[in-house]
Amino acid sequence: MLTIKSFHTNAAFNAWIKCENLLIDIQSIRNYISKKVVNVLDECAHICLGTFHALKTGSVNSKNMALLCVGICEECAEICESHHGSSFKECARICRECANHLSDFTLA
Repeated sequence: MLTIKSFHTNAAFNAWIKCENLLIDIQSIRNYISKKVVNVLDECAHICLGTFHALKTGSVNSKNMALLCVGICEECAEICESHHGSSFKECARICRECANHLSDFTLA
């Protein structure tokens, strides 16, 4: 049986919220942000939310979802780090934290 600790679910939840909030924050400047950035943020939010639910319910797919989450969070963090602004930097930090926590989980 998999051991899921609350910091795994919290990490996925926090990354989901941060990506969703950043998407809302950049709504007014979307014309100046590449479509790739918007797509990665949106995909990260979706996968993090799905991972959160899989972990919370103890789904048999929890490890697979966590692995997807690690990958998209790393990609999102890299993209956000390349942008200026505290919201992007905070998103990068939270996504990197999520990737680190869930990577430990996927290796367990």
